[in-house]
Amino acid sequence: MDTTPYTERTHNKNDIANMKVAMYFNMASMSPIIELHTAMLRDLLSRGNKVTVYVCDRSFKSPMENPFNREAMYAFKMFRVRDALRGLDVPLKIINLSKISGDVSAQTASDLETGVMSSFASMLKAQHKDELSAKWLRAYDNMCGSAKKLYNYFVDEIKKEQYKYIFMFNGRFGCARPALEAARDTGIGYGLCEIKASLNEIVFVNELVHSIAGNTRKAIGFYEADKKRAEERAAEFFKRKTQNKETGDPIYTKQQTQGALPEAIVDTTKKVIAIYPTTDDEYKFIGQEWDGIVPESQPDEIEKMAQALPREEYFLVVKMHPHQEHTAEDTIGQYVALAEKYPHVIVEKPLSKKDTYALMSRADVVVTFASTIGVEATYAGKPVVLIGDTRWGNLNIAHKVYTGEDAAKLIRDGIAPKPILGAIIWGNYFYAYRDGVPGFEIAGKGNYFVDGKRIGKSTFRRILQLPAKLEMAMNRPGFTFGTQFFLKIIDTMLNITRGKWAAK
Repeated sequence: MDTTPYTERTHNKNDIANMKVAMYFNMASMSPIIELHTAMLRDLLSRGNKVTVYVCDRSFKSPMENPFNREAMYAFKMFRVRDALRGLDVPLKIINLSKISGDVSAQTASDLETGVMSSFASMLKAQHKDELSAKWLRAYDNMCGSAKKLYNYFVDEIKKEQYKYIFMFNGRFGCARPALEAARDTGIGYGLCEIKASLNEIVFVNELVHSIAGNTRKAIGFYEADKKRAEERAAEFFKRKTQNKETGDPIYTKQQTQGALPEAIVDTTKKVIAIYPTTDDEYKFIGQEWDGIVPESQPDEIEKMAQALPREEYFLVVKMHPHQEHTAEDTIGQYVALAEKYPHVIVEKPLSKKDTYALMSRADVVVTFASTIGVEATYAGKPVVLIGDTRWGNLNIAHKVYTGEDAAKLIRDGIAPKPILGAIIWGNYFYAYRDGVPGFEIAGKGNYFVDGKRIGKSTFRRILQLPAKLEMAMNRPGFTFGTQFFLKIIDTMLNITRGKWAAK
């Protein structure tokens, strides 16, 4: 067992050469994940590594991409995995968990359950297990049970085969977390592949995808490689964001009315504090990967600010993130209740037409919980307060605190804008950074290739999956037979006929 701290090990995938490596193909039916798996496998082979690929059979119940265990989706996954390995001299081990024990330590069980809950936060915007319906709760319990068995499988397999590294996609979610924890507990190295929002590939070695230290190091290194070009890319990124143009990041503000502000702050002489929460669900679980601290409750911290900032002097405008529309209704209610309780608090609900950027421009101070709007505000010359940690939190972009009381104290005492250098570093990184996995190609959203080839293309098999996809959609919280649903069906059918995929 290697007892060298992970922080002192290599973080460069190119240092992994002539080693015995396991590669776990998780979420392998999905694009661009299978393409990234395939390209990363070829990258490892190119450096003389001896790689064995692992994939779970149906004994892993309720994986993230197939929570209701439908045969068509499992068959398509295996079809894609085999196509990915065609022509490569790589052993494939198909994992069967039926005879594997599910007994693990209390700490391991807790770590694995965090990964499972992270999956359901991502899929359903759930923050707690008790928010799940009976059908999703069965899937949750299935994934938990399978995760414990998979952990034990990989612990034994790593020891038996004497692997030096194991690679997988992301590592945070419930069907991959067992492999990650097995690697850490047996002392071997690990590699995590991911696709940024900009659809650029990134690879983290011996650190988690959302690691503050890892992202900070990558961002600074990318900036220092070409400072002039970095400044140009950052300027382009921030300009396109305010213009609702494509940056790779989802555009959440297109439906807002340009220039629209809450009426109460248009001509007020009070100081305006613009508060931008982030999506409550994944935030809680991603935060555990940051090696930092995130607030247990964003509404609670905002309430502490409301109590500490006098109504005669301040307006607090809470601009909920558009993606919070998909959170549980009681969570939205917690924000709305703040406006009912405090006269100087204005809450704009997720689908409000009020302009995110007009509010940022009007604000005297911007307060954020992890949202990239904090970086944009600093670049625009605004004083920014960050409550809690986030990936960009160590780049001197914002005044960082951990409670609403401390945020309010900073605001009362008066704060100046931070220098824009940190925002430039992060904007450049967010917009354009990639680790470069040779052969991985994106020819526009939905078009993914490895060395010019599509992986596992089958119109027939994709059509067979449609009932299972429909079942998942119809069982998500808040589902309605509306215009958006039917447009989604049309878009899916067009993607299938064109051989394209929706972006992850």
